[in-house]
Amino acid sequence: MKVYRTDEIRNVVLLGHGGSGKTSLVEAMLYVSGVTNRMGKVTESNTVSDFDKEEQKRGFSISTSLVPIEWEKAKINILDTPGYFDFVGEVEEAVSAADAAVIVVSGKAGVQVGTEKAWELCDKYNLPRMIYVTEMDVDDASFRQVVEDLTTRYGKKIAPHFQPIRENEKLVGYINVIKNAGRRYTEIGQREECEIPDYCKPNLEILRDSLMEAVAETSEEFMERYFNGEEFSVEEIRSAMRTEVMDGDIVPVAMGSNVQAQGVANLLSDIVRFFPSPDKRKCAGINRRTNEIFEGNYEFSKAKTAYVFKTMVDPFIGKYSFVKVCSGVLKGDDILYNADAA
Repeated sequence: MKVYRTDEIRNVVLLGHGGSGKTSLVEAMLYVSGVTNRMGKVTESNTVSDFDKEEQKRGFSISTSLVPIEWEKAKINILDTPGYFDFVGEVEEAVSAADAAVIVVSGKAGVQVGTEKAWELCDKYNLPRMIYVTEMDVDDASFRQVVEDLTTRYGKKIAPHFQPIRENEKLVGYINVIKNAGRRYTEIGQREECEIPDYCKPNLEILRDSLMEAVAETSEEFMERYFNGEEFSVEEIRSAMRTEVMDGDIVPVAMGSNVQAQGVANLLSDIVRFFPSPDKRKCAGINRRTNEIFEGNYEFSKAKTAYVFKTMVDPFIGKYSFVKVCSGVLKGDDILYNADAA
């Protein structure tokens, strides 16, 4: 089994309104990354993350599931959460263990109550976040409307860095706002370079100006270059975005289709590029013997500490727990006791 350094790990929770497409997005991620060779469907009760019989029967997620994916030499631990408010405890468990969040919004239904609740949870746990707009293959989906609604609610921090290319109300490609380049979809999950259509250019100019302005605000040097009309390189833009995403000053907005696995590869790359690894976030607890603050901060040289964020009962293997190691090195044959447990 491959061993990943801490800086190669991304713990990401998927949040959003019920039915916005979180479980379908996980299926597309698994397919694009090569973990599976076909995509399951919620309607056919054969998705990876909704493995429980009750979930398959009802057609929606009831409990949080953990799905590991390897992408660009990083390990992304995806926490797929329920969208319905009846299971908010499951969502809180996942958010407490995550280091960043992807808020999934339906391009057809738009911003819903679950979207706002997801944003509030990210604020509560101080999570960096990005937004992914699904169902862009549907006729009446509107990426522009979703972006406008998000901007109205959350201000200039909303930063779309992809723009859809639609022909005859169908998603046929996208424009990478950072690279200022067009891509056209070919097969499922595949794309090729293309010219930017003329009808996309006016909106592209608005999106690019907004993104460049946000990048310029990261330093005085960038601000001076921006006012002098200088262009930023792709790497400079991405580096600045990573800083601002981790600080919560920018919320990137991407889009795609789960059914066609379009835009999913871009989302996985953005997760690796912009989201923090665990060691970039602080982690502290209380030493019950001394009542002093113990800062684990995911340092392997410190004493073993771990956070049990979820416990499940399986009819075949019994009770088991999901554990996030906060410091030290936890090996497979280690036996830990919680001396303070009742």
